Amino acid sequence: MKRYNSGTFYAISDIGLVRSDNEDSYLAKVNAFGDVLLCVSDGMGGRNKGDFASRFLVNGLQSSFDQLDKKFKNEKAIQKWIYKVVKTINSEIFAKARMNKEYSKMGTTMSLCIISGDLLVTAQVGDSRIYSLENQQLAQLSTDQSYAEYLIHSKKIDEEGAKSHPERHKITNAIGIRKECSVDFKNFMYFGQKIMLCTDGVYNNVSENDLEMILNSSDTPERKCKQLISFANANGGSDNMAIIIWEGND
Repeated sequence: MKRYNSGTFYAISDIGLVRSDNEDSYLAKVNAFGDVLLCVSDGMGGRNKGDFASRFLVNGLQSSFDQLDKKFKNEKAIQKWIYKVVKTINSEIFAKARMNKEYSKMGTTMSLCIISGDLLVTAQVGDSRIYSLENQQLAQLSTDQSYAEYLIHSKKIDEEGAKSHPERHKITNAIGIRKECSVDFKNFMYFGQKIMLCTDGVYNNVSENDLEMILNSSDTPERKCKQLISFANANGGSDNMAIIIWEGND
């Protein structure tokens, strides 16, 4: 196993052209052991403090990540840590929403990945996304937890139909909206591939062909993130956006 992961990354958030508030947050950190934590979150609730929920999530993750005193041992250890932290954060957001009507029904998505040595573990709640670029080909690592994805899986509509479905933005899982929260984990081998995380304000306004083209360019992660924001706003900027691009050093 590699003992230390190094790379170049950039993270950015943008309000878009339609929303009055930015409810999307991000977290990108490398700790003293070389473990990498990347996360984007899309808050829900608008005036009901979706922005609070997304920030509360990333702040809680950062605090717990900073307190780790050793490198993750294996995939199970990574998943156990993520689930424990998310469970606590979910309970705290849910409790705050129950105690204060101003925060009622707030919640947030979470697309998170940890790179530790040659391990890549993803954790999914909601419909933000995690992509990888391998051999110049874009691949979606996460699976949307949304009503549209359910309809596709049930073969009631196809992917093209999902793009215009009236309930395509409805998600089936989120942090903070229920007493308990489930997390979808996936494990991959990590060998230096490029990783991108983004909220739905990005992929709903930038085609996969353009995502792939930008990620394949020789630009820096910072320039790529800013290009994606520009593309999304040029195509309507219909939602808030958060993006992280990580490029590992081989």
